[in-house]
Amino acid sequence: MPNEYVLAGDVGGTNLRIAAVDSDGTVVHQESVPTPQTRVASDVVAAISQVASSCIANCGIGGRPLAFGLAMATLVNSREGKSLRSPNLPELNGLSVADAIGKQVGLKVLLENDATAAAIGEHWLGSSQKVDNSIFVTLGTGVGGGLILDGRVFRGADGTAGEIGHICVEPEGHQCGCGSRGCVEQYASATAISRIAEELAQKDQTSSLSGVAGVSSKDVYDAAKTGDGVGLETFRIMARYLGIALAGLVDVLNPNLIVIGGGAAGAWDLFIDPVREEIVERAFGPPAKTVQLVRASLGNSAGILGAARVALDAESHI
Repeated sequence: MPNEYVLAGDVGGTNLRIAAVDSDGTVVHQESVPTPQTRVASDVVAAISQVASSCIANCGIGGRPLAFGLAMATLVNSREGKSLRSPNLPELNGLSVADAIGKQVGLKVLLENDATAAAIGEHWLGSSQKVDNSIFVTLGTGVGGGLILDGRVFRGADGTAGEIGHICVEPEGHQCGCGSRGCVEQYASATAISRIAEELAQKDQTSSLSGVAGVSSKDVYDAAKTGDGVGLETFRIMARYLGIALAGLVDVLNPNLIVIGGGAAGAWDLFIDPVREEIVERAFGPPAKTVQLVRASLGNSAGILGAARVALDAESHI
């Protein structure tokens, strides 16, 4: 049993997971509980702290963890350990989460955006291992991202870099929860896929999705696989907008890889070819030829493992 380990957490609006992870990336012990829905910041902090303490007590490893890496679905200032804006946990907005939890568990806490943590996890043990320049994109309820440049995570001046989902791809487009309009999140997320399909199905009564209330992205995928016109057109639209955003990133950052994960990435076979075509059409020739598009390989473990890597690198975390 290893004697050197860290705590790693992944906190979302529905559940929070805390794990003890050793220096090789092995999850030794993990616990999960529902995230408090009281909309009281102290309740969330208390829940995270309690599960963290339980994880330490039950992981079967002697001694204290080296540090605690915490990934959260929020815009973060990772340098200050502060949550800036979270649609799922608005009660934490403006809170120095790292300090609040650190005081309760007696550990150094490193706060990281969940998509950036996933990018770090994929770089450490997943699809972008040994690749110096990669972009991670997660397609879920929203669209998130993380950047690995010259072998290091890139967080930007305020620690908020990587918000790929809020690249504008349609200036007068749909209103976004971030306050802007036309963000790629409004066209390439699972939520967007559902909305686009419902809009198209209203005009196409021949579609199997016509008249269906509460169309899910899985419904759209299943329809598209049968050749349904609305389903196929939805993924064509989604791929176009995602390709526009990624082509810009390819020109600016010249990555070796773009790693795509998240639940909506399950429709890979329906969108990836037109995304590639969009990149080739829009980006400069050399970087468009260099970049490869690959699927994420760590699934739901990417965020936990990325948070663990951040904790293991705590002394160099800047």
